[in-house]
Amino acid sequence: MVEVRSGRNNQALPIFFRMLDKDSIWGYNNGLRSLIPTLLLFSTVGYPFVLPDMIGGNAYKGQKPSKELFVRWLQANAFMPSLQFSIVPWQYDEDVVKICKDVVELREKYNSTLLNAAKQAIATGAPINRPLWWIAPTDKETFTIDSEYMLGDTILVAPVLEEGAIKRDIYLPSGQWTGHNGQKYTGPQWIREYSAPLQTLPFFILSETA
Repeated sequence: MVEVRSGRNNQALPIFFRMLDKDSIWGYNNGLRSLIPTLLLFSTVGYPFVLPDMIGGNAYKGQKPSKELFVRWLQANAFMPSLQFSIVPWQYDEDVVKICKDVVELREKYNSTLLNAAKQAIATGAPINRPLWWIAPTDKETFTIDSEYMLGDTILVAPVLEEGAIKRDIYLPSGQWTGHNGQKYTGPQWIREYSAPLQTLPFFILSETA
């Protein structure tokens, strides 16, 4: 694997493009909330193989992420091109270890979707992870959503990105969607206050386009 941190006019090269080192904080100021916008920026300018940096951030200057931040970071990262641990789950407790195992197993379950998106990226240049407007280019509601992302055209990921939150609003573009819990939804629609306790990563599968 070839990893780079900066580049220009080299989108055709088979490289993994790494985000800047992230701080172990929640906000847009280089914390968890900046992860998805950075992913989508890299992806849409021609660098689909994104390295999202360390789970939980880099813990610089003794800034170790809390248990909650570590788990939510892993969940946000789950359907991105790579997972990279520096801080390990067993530095916390058994609950964190179990949640991390569940997330890694979830990623493995949908590994074929990830690989197919990677093959498509090589063949066509389409991003592996896509903004919602990629599948709904005329839906203005999708234009400003920076807390959700797609894996390919069929998996929508909506992680919790706010400290202390166990619910979040989720937007589903047009189509028939199945939630991680098996519940069916018809888009376009906002799902308000979708339940997402710490062990839950909200994601939805597009089964039929409208």
